[in-house]
Amino acid sequence: MKLTNWRQLSGRGPDLVLCLDFPGGRAAAGFADLAAGVDAGASFLHIGQSVAGGLDECVHRWVAEVTATGRPVRAVLGYCAGAALAPCVADAIADAADDAPAVVLFDAVATTADSLAAQLPAALEASAAHLSADELDDARLLADELAQTYPDDLPAIVAAVTKHYDALMGTLATRLGLNEFFHRELTKGFTTYLDYLLLASAGRFGTRHGTPTIVSSADHEPPEADGEHIVLDVAHTDLLRDASVHQLVTTLLTGERTW
Repeated sequence: MKLTNWRQLSGRGPDLVLCLDFPGGRAAAGFADLAAGVDAGASFLHIGQSVAGGLDECVHRWVAEVTATGRPVRAVLGYCAGAALAPCVADAIADAADDAPAVVLFDAVATTADSLAAQLPAALEASAAHLSADELDDARLLADELAQTYPDDLPAIVAAVTKHYDALMGTLATRLGLNEFFHRELTKGFTTYLDYLLLASAGRFGTRHGTPTIVSSADHEPPEADGEHIVLDVAHTDLLRDASVHQLVTTLLTGERTW
């Protein structure tokens, strides 16, 4: 069966491990690093970029496709903002299959007004050399203003942040003599990421079936949630490529350790 909502990271057995994280490039290690380092008879799948619809619609679409394969889901893993999506997917799997998968959350982060608004100045760092000091300062001031004005209206923050980013990228494209395709692709990539974060903001860290295991890197402050908390002396950027994490997940999947 061809998957349209998931992409395969590894294929080492019939059982599935589902991975929830934004499928874009980042400096930190991702689930592809984890899948490559886990020595267990299971296949790792990662969600695609499409997050069209609300949380319930996305979870239904993701779970329906996995359930249709007829393959058991042994674990659901979430990373960063995606940690709030993993329990929702795991509960839907348990409801459909009457067998709850294990849930592991890595460096779980709650999406808030502050974190959403902060994406604007953060995204502009890559283009800072081509933007003026006033343009960068305006973006930081706007982010602060939006977080204070709309603490409970995250879609409003996303709309305002996207509009400002798009305008700046249009200015940047003109300034550098780049075509409109460059402008559109930059805005598209930024909008896709914000849509993902907005989706994650509707998630949760608790499960109806069992309790998750929350694995945190050194100095990471996880959100409050029930479950076993494990803190490792590993940097955030290396968490999913660390050998101790690979071993933890391996023992989970082989049944040598109950999380």
